[in-house]
Amino acid sequence: MFDDPPVEDLFSASGALDAIAELEKNTNAAILAQRASERLEVRTKVWVKPANASQRHQFSIEGVTADISTGGCMMLLPRPIFPGDIFWLSFMEAELGLGSIFARCLRCRFVREEIYEAGFRFLSNVNLTSAVQAHTMLPN
Repeated sequence: MFDDPPVEDLFSASGALDAIAELEKNTNAAILAQRASERLEVRTKVWVKPANASQRHQFSIEGVTADISTGGCMMLLPRPIFPGDIFWLSFMEAELGLGSIFARCLRCRFVREEIYEAGFRFLSNVNLTSAVQAHTMLPN
């Protein structure tokens, strides 16, 4: 009943070979090419929580964005998170009109004690122009 499956079945069932091939493509040049889209340097508070609604109360990490694009963002966090996990990002509404959005963590690296750089890809693109304009317009 609980016999180990043959190794061949593990590779075909989990797509492990595809995952290994994808990891091999993660060179510095490939990462820079992924980040080639137009980015805005925006410093705003963001809260990182688990994507599952039933787990959102378990933890919340407050960070600050370094840059943002229509497809993702880079931020600094006080503790590491797991690449591959999906999170619920809540941006400070008074500073950036994005509200909350689902995003997958693509990378997380140690910068120095209690500072980690994390890169996220939004699960759906955002209209960054209107989000920024809505919060940079001065009252008449």
